[in-house]
Amino acid sequence: MKKSIIILDDLEEQIGFFRELISESNHSLVDVDNESDLLDFVQLQAPDLILISSTIKDLNCYLICKKIKLLEKGKNLPIIIINRDDRYFNVEQNFDAGADDYINYPFIEREVIHRLNQQLLIKDLKDNLRETTNQLHKIIPHYQRLQELVEKHNLTLNHHSNEGRLNIIPNRKYFEEMLQKEWLRASRQRTSFSDTEGTNISIILAKINDFQSYEENHEKEIVDSCLRIITEDVKETAKRAGDVIAEFDKDTFAVLLPSTDYVGVQKVAQVIGEHIMTLQIPHHFSAVSEFITFSFGLATGIPTQAIHSSSLVDVAQDCLQKAIASREANAMVIDQF
Repeated sequence: MKKSIIILDDLEEQIGFFRELISESNHSLVDVDNESDLLDFVQLQAPDLILISSTIKDLNCYLICKKIKLLEKGKNLPIIIINRDDRYFNVEQNFDAGADDYINYPFIEREVIHRLNQQLLIKDLKDNLRETTNQLHKIIPHYQRLQELVEKHNLTLNHHSNEGRLNIIPNRKYFEEMLQKEWLRASRQRTSFSDTEGTNISIILAKINDFQSYEENHEKEIVDSCLRIITEDVKETAKRAGDVIAEFDKDTFAVLLPSTDYVGVQKVAQVIGEHIMTLQIPHHFSAVSEFITFSFGLATGIPTQAIHSSSLVDVAQDCLQKAIASREANAMVIDQF
């Protein structure tokens, strides 16, 4: 990767030497001849490496080093002092001032390249370490919260198991069969009895946002526990006789709501979204939210024998894709026919 290097020097010959050498290494060099321009550049551009001549007129290279280290964007930048004249150079002062290395004149190209590359490499390693540390500081509280939820949920599961009330939600095939059954029942009701009241059928597809990244960055036990927590929570939102909650895909729930219109299905989806937000299951690897959230695709229709029930699923899937594309927590898109 191309690096940005700045040199503070007033000797054109010396600047030219470093410019040619750095250019051959596919890096860029900016030269300045005064302290003010150097400090401004560091604060605004944050270069990858700073070179300072020890012999630049009327300037103290060690004092400049100390000033750079006081800057927010300069405190972690590597500095190399160019020692052209031993009368103006002191090794102890060099390191006490915060410089990371020095280069002696006359220059040996191979040595200079090595020292430049070493400092650039060290900076990359330190930057990566800081980034990893920052990520860990963010992730650790999330894992603690997740562990609390898992432990609490495991106790709940054990309690329910002893009472024989814990049921696994059905799969997609069962959901589609029940949808077809309700669709035919409602269409017959409309045809045979001319009764249109309560014949609307609605479905919800609720997909966990960025589930793949969650799965890739957590152990299987954590992922499975998370899914069980969410499943139990979703089950609490649709308890009427005839309501069906099923696993549509691994990261997607399907909810069948007979006798539910355009307004009703939105209320149910809203409750599901509110419940999942209340759980606050950490999802540090999501670009949508720091917690687990859904995207909702809703569809509602009036059943007729001329239209197959799968059409309702197709509509809900189209709506779900639009909701996902919005990249918003608990985004909801609905359509009806």
